[in-house]
Amino acid sequence: MNFSLKDQKKSIWQMVLYLFVNVLFILKYVGRTDIPAYLVAIIYAIIFVGFVYLYYKFASKISQNVYRITSIILLGILILAISLALVNIDPYSVRVDRWSAVSFFLDALFNGQYPYGAHTHVSDTNFPSPFPVWHFINVGFYLLGDVGIGLIFFLILVFVFIQFYFDSYRKTFYFFALLALSPAYWWEVAVRSDSLSNAFLVLIFIIWYAKKKYSVDKNFLLTVVFCGLIASTRLSAIIPVALFLFGSYIRTSWIKKIIFPLAILGLVFLTFLPFILWNVDGELIFFSRNPFMSQTSVGNPVILTLMIIAGMLFALKWKNTNEYFGYTASFIFLFILTSQLGLMLNDQSSESFFTNSIYDVSYFTLYLPYSIMYLTTKVKDA
Repeated sequence: MNFSLKDQKKSIWQMVLYLFVNVLFILKYVGRTDIPAYLVAIIYAIIFVGFVYLYYKFASKISQNVYRITSIILLGILILAISLALVNIDPYSVRVDRWSAVSFFLDALFNGQYPYGAHTHVSDTNFPSPFPVWHFINVGFYLLGDVGIGLIFFLILVFVFIQFYFDSYRKTFYFFALLALSPAYWWEVAVRSDSLSNAFLVLIFIIWYAKKKYSVDKNFLLTVVFCGLIASTRLSAIIPVALFLFGSYIRTSWIKKIIFPLAILGLVFLTFLPFILWNVDGELIFFSRNPFMSQTSVGNPVILTLMIIAGMLFALKWKNTNEYFGYTASFIFLFILTSQLGLMLNDQSSESFFTNSIYDVSYFTLYLPYSIMYLTTKVKDA
């Protein structure tokens, strides 16, 4: 492909980011076996780079109709693989409690108990951290018997919207091929994590919003509603949306600049209101146990302030949606990396990064959809 030098550097950087998160998972989890993890990581990197090179070079020589068929077949294979994982992996056997943070929350809710007081299957000191709207979205999967079914639902949904955005099965296939080649993604499947599903939901909103050419100014109420609902899923969901809408937001009138964040906060407050007013023995229990306690417990205010400033700069840097994917992947990577480094500086333990439970490498998967999206935009379509 005839990339400019600048494009080549950006593409290489996104390939590095993709490899970084996946190699992290290889080193952490293969490293717990007798298999030499570094050798596996090297072989994996060679396979990935080889696949990307061959696809960029020869993809345009194959017809869209062939990619349409192979994309659907690949989606079917992924659904089958996820289904087999859900059936064969006992969720109680894994020491990751994202699935039970949702499932046990809904157990308590439907039994009339305060749901944010329900601990997960890992520990009686671990409590649900997702926000109300995310739990509401998962009710359907819960009623079907396994919140892990959400992995299949969001995979299908993102397939539909990726095809909608690119209008190219050649690019759709590439996106899902990179997803299928990602050990980080299969870790999410193995432990029934809902983190990447939440990231996919945010990505879907962004590509739909971009494709429709909406803006904060012209589609004010719609944007407020969607931003409020997304903000009430997880704190991490706010980052890519803020990077996407900040430039559009600052071009609005002063009155809209004031109303916009207040309206979003008001909508988020309404979703929390039933839990805020939840009364147990005459006490509003929300103030002693709520999801903010889990989602902000390891935050560093200095790092957070610096990241907010950096986020504003990143948000003003991109000029089109394709660039946005690259800048968002880079910022989320930087945000997670600095957060982990902050934890390291305060950690008095002698354990390594890969053995100490305080370091959660899975947070790095949050930038994976945007890194893959950027790489997908570079695939030649004709």
